[in-house]
Amino acid sequence: MSFKNLAALICGAMILTSSICFAAVDSDKISLGGISPGMSETDLIAAFGQPNHKVGNDWTYKTFTVEIESGIVTEISTRSETIITPDGVRVGLVAEALNTTFGKADKVDNDYGETEYKYYSTDRTKKIEFKVVNGMIAKISCKVND
Repeated sequence: MSFKNLAALICGAMILTSSICFAAVDSDKISLGGISPGMSETDLIAAFGQPNHKVGNDWTYKTFTVEIESGIVTEISTRSETIITPDGVRVGLVAEALNTTFGKADKVDNDYGETEYKYYSTDRTKKIEFKVVNGMIAKISCKVND
């Protein structure tokens, strides 16, 4: 095998491996209940009305919370089973639903009996995080990737 063929084979294997490592979630799939990071404050209010409670940039609605910065939703999170992702993932499902729906997580953190699975959008501008406790999804957050 020539050096050029070997180099091409190695490069191809690296590209294949790198595409397998990242879940590469479509940006439009990083959303909860129709609210996405990057949505305008005006669109949020038009769709859901005024929040039940506001403290600075943190707005609380009945089943979800949002963080607003400079008129833009930077984060939405929920612990409610009624708010779902576009793919139907919700709080209360077993953690295996994440692999089935999104593939292998881009990052997994374990801390104090909780596991957090992170998936990034294909353009890396957004992320969706799932907090799992005792094998069940306990919280979902969608964020602008910082």
